Amino acid sequence: MGKKSPQDTPPAAPAPVPAPVSGWRLKTLVFVSGAVLMGLEMVASRILAIHFGSSIYVWGAIIGVFLAALSGGYMLGGKIADAKPSFFVLNAIVFAAGCWLLLIPFYAHPLCRSLVGSGERTGPLLGTLLVFAGPSVLMGIVSPFAVRLAAKSVEKMGNVSGQLYALSTFGSIAGTLLTAFWLIPEFNIRSVTQSLGVALVALPFVLLPRTRGVFAFAVPLALLGPGVFLQDPAPTVAMKPGQRLLMEKDSAYHYILVTEYDGWGRFLQFNNYIESGIGLEPPYPTRTTYTDSFQLAKIFRPGLRRILVIGGGGGIGPRKFTSDDPSCEVDLVEIDPEVIRVSKEYFHLVESPRLRIHCEDGRHFVRRTEMKYDLVVLDAYTIGGQIPFHLTTREFMEEIKAKLSPGGVLLANINSSLEGKKSRVLRAEQKTFSQVFDAVHVFPRPLAETERETGAKLDLLRTRNVMLIALNGEPAWTHGRVSEVAAAMAKRGEAPTPTFFDDASRMLEMLLPIDDVPVLTDDYAPVDTMVF
Repeated sequence: MGKKSPQDTPPAAPAPVPAPVSGWRLKTLVFVSGAVLMGLEMVASRILAIHFGSSIYVWGAIIGVFLAALSGGYMLGGKIADAKPSFFVLNAIVFAAGCWLLLIPFYAHPLCRSLVGSGERTGPLLGTLLVFAGPSVLMGIVSPFAVRLAAKSVEKMGNVSGQLYALSTFGSIAGTLLTAFWLIPEFNIRSVTQSLGVALVALPFVLLPRTRGVFAFAVPLALLGPGVFLQDPAPTVAMKPGQRLLMEKDSAYHYILVTEYDGWGRFLQFNNYIESGIGLEPPYPTRTTYTDSFQLAKIFRPGLRRILVIGGGGGIGPRKFTSDDPSCEVDLVEIDPEVIRVSKEYFHLVESPRLRIHCEDGRHFVRRTEMKYDLVVLDAYTIGGQIPFHLTTREFMEEIKAKLSPGGVLLANINSSLEGKKSRVLRAEQKTFSQVFDAVHVFPRPLAETERETGAKLDLLRTRNVMLIALNGEPAWTHGRVSEVAAAMAKRGEAPTPTFFDDASRMLEMLLPIDDVPVLTDDYAPVDTMVF
């Protein structure tokens, strides 16, 4: 056989030539998809926080999965664009991503609830992957596909790709700020998620010419729309038998619920966890009795006059201080204005000259106030992986100490076990307190039904409310002295709660071991990795 001549070789098939696309149409699609993608990332943080908290593991899962999805989308987008460089196809992909977003509220919470027991790292990683990776891959296709459609020659490819990727990034910035600063604080997460979906679903109807092909998008939308917009999705937090929802609200800091158990009590919840509870009839007695343990401070500092409470909840603890003693004044500091509003509307928190409410960060308030306090109550360590690390550190404790009067007391409410993996946050905080204060005491609160009422020993591995009490300028007290003072107060009729003496007698005689936990500092405070 002889050699084939060049004339015998069939010419290569020409690469598909994309149809011309008006500049503003392509740029609009790139900008909107970039904005929606980052808005979805903000939404992911709120959906996952309800079930897994807002720890570093949650944020690591979100960032890692979204970046991986984008990488996959970039690769896939380049291949599809080379094979089928069509603006119609690109709109179809974006439309599919929008439809996916419309469905997220219907499966996200049930799926995440099913993963709660799978581990502090595995749960949020799987939740992010299963809920958000799919639509993120589809939106990742947009940028390389758009570059293929816009580039008219190889010589111009660098300039075109730079402009479109910059435009996508500007969209991401806009989507981040819009979602975080306005949409999430003003609307519920379902509305925000579906608004992002609607923004993508609407693009083909705005950007494509009015041809018969556009009406193909109307068919799935007609089938999907009634179910998506008229049917209620599964509840964000499942209600227990006898429990009913009074209100829910996504604030800048929490997913807030107010619920009632018929005939028994009303409760404030952040995500899955109860923060405060009151009875339904005057004088609205507390149903979350951990705040009774705040009264232990009176053992160490009788005659409390000036009290600072950081962390509002339903305002039950501060209200008891002022109602028990007409000479007592309380400054209540709560960072979330929505929590303050809910506490006033549903939990009978009334501001007065003796109960002053400040809406700001607790550490900022401590820095700026010139008041000296007899007692500082630190009740801002929300269960569920939402501990503000800057309120746990040695530097913050030093700032509090500077605002305590001589003989003043710092009391911190911490959710923790006493032994095992779930005790690390308590032991780290105890170690940190001991670096700053003259004496530190630990008061674990017994679980009502299984320990208080039966007299059983404390289960050292169970998470519970633990009061960490630090003294300013006072030496350590013995267990016997604490019990003696509490008994004398009860005998004189000065016990502020029915369980006052029992709570006092629970003081640990020996501090917890601290060799394997760090001192928490502004530079190193890994509290969001400490499970409890």
